Amino acid sequence: MRRKIIMFILLISSSILSGCYDNLEVNQTVAVVAHGWDIEGQNKLLFAQLALTPPREGQLTTEPKYLVVSGSAPSFVQADRRLSLTLPRKPLWSMADTIIIGEKLARKDISLFADTATRNPKIRYNVLLFVSKGVTPEDVFNAEVPPEKYSGTALEKIIQNQTGQAGIYFPITIKDFLYKSATPGIEPVIPQIVIEENGGQKQLTLQGMAVFKGRKMVGSLDEQQSRGLALLNPGAITKTIFNINSPFGSQENEKVSIPDILALELTAYQTRIKPVINGESIIMEIAIEAEGNIIEDNYTQELGTPERVRKIEQAASQALTMNVQSCIDQAQSLDSDILGWGQIISRSYPKTWQNIESSWPEIFAGIKSNIQIDYKLRQIYLQKDSFKFK
Repeated sequence: MRRKIIMFILLISSSILSGCYDNLEVNQTVAVVAHGWDIEGQNKLLFAQLALTPPREGQLTTEPKYLVVSGSAPSFVQADRRLSLTLPRKPLWSMADTIIIGEKLARKDISLFADTATRNPKIRYNVLLFVSKGVTPEDVFNAEVPPEKYSGTALEKIIQNQTGQAGIYFPITIKDFLYKSATPGIEPVIPQIVIEENGGQKQLTLQGMAVFKGRKMVGSLDEQQSRGLALLNPGAITKTIFNINSPFGSQENEKVSIPDILALELTAYQTRIKPVINGESIIMEIAIEAEGNIIEDNYTQELGTPERVRKIEQAASQALTMNVQSCIDQAQSLDSDILGWGQIISRSYPKTWQNIESSWPEIFAGIKSNIQIDYKLRQIYLQKDSFKFK
């Protein structure tokens, strides 16, 4: 008898759990690929890129693959509600993997986004963040990005692909951003996206990193400075490709003197940053050990000799040092510790940090650094002489 009662309870429980009272059918929902946040005057703007139902197999259609909708109101929550009034289906916000923050909002007060995002259970902490520079999130969502159907999905793939190839920019999640925004001694950055004209068509392009100080975006890093920041953050990129002028001069090609450029690849690196404190003097000792390969050369022959290898390694070390130094100079000029030096000091010298934390923004701008980068070639790939034409 007892066994029958237990079975009856289990059957009732399973029927309740499998009921459709709180569930939505597929045709009652629409997937949100990405959403964007911005401001216009006194209003908050919320954008969403929605995935439309794909055509059946063998069916040809010229209908759009996505739909961009928006809502405007004095608050983001109200903008969300107004947006939902225009949709016959319930948007699934938790499916979005990308969030675009408009430059106007970023420069005004990023807390307008951060506070709402942390309270919203439909926004996942592993969602990728981008800042739309010079354009609105709506412009980004309406840009074509073949072969991808949705620009929201394309941005995720673009930054992941270049992290392991070009090695300039690195992805930032909401979790990364919120941590650095709330932690003393470090400030956040976010990759920037722009729209460029190419052959009469608009295309999305990663361009720089937005730099934040407190609650506002205060400037940007360019391509070289962004690579420098990646080198200061071990594991931020898996490899990078950079050019150096050949230390062996240039070759004359008829009437045009073409500079001899070497394309190098960095395949691994280790970074050590140590603060040296002497009274009120603080110097950041930065040591980076890197290795890589030569992947392209215009004219130089016999690169494999020990003397030539040493010269190439020295030139590469200097080029990477310039990237890191440029990043440090830009961060200090913006008074934004995106380098995390304050956090490093707090861990190594907690008592010193307690004394300087309140005035850290002013101190950070004047800190000196000593950069030592040692780049070693592992593979040359060009040991034979260059191809000889007739």
